[in-house]
Amino acid sequence: MKGSMRTRIQGTMAQLKVRYREALKDEALQAAFDELWPVWSSEMGAMIYSEVLSTLDLLLLTAAADNRREIEEIKRLLGSGGPRVEG
Repeated sequence: MKGSMRTRIQGTMAQLKVRYREALKDEALQAAFDELWPVWSSEMGAMIYSEVLSTLDLLLLTAAADNRREIEEIKRLLGSGGPRVEG
């Protein structure tokens, strides 16, 4: 694949958005994937110095999206007052 590393990363991100995100069955995971986009964009410089995407990267991406989903759920619970503890 020719082009600058930035162009390749942006191409990979676009491809992941079209193919990977849409293939995720869980809507919460899709939403979590969407939350990764701003971080990827702001950390583009760091990613330029690394290789993009191996099988392990894809596994980690899935785990990161799942972690983000759980974080968003916790934030939602805490924002709504969270679980009530009596005692």
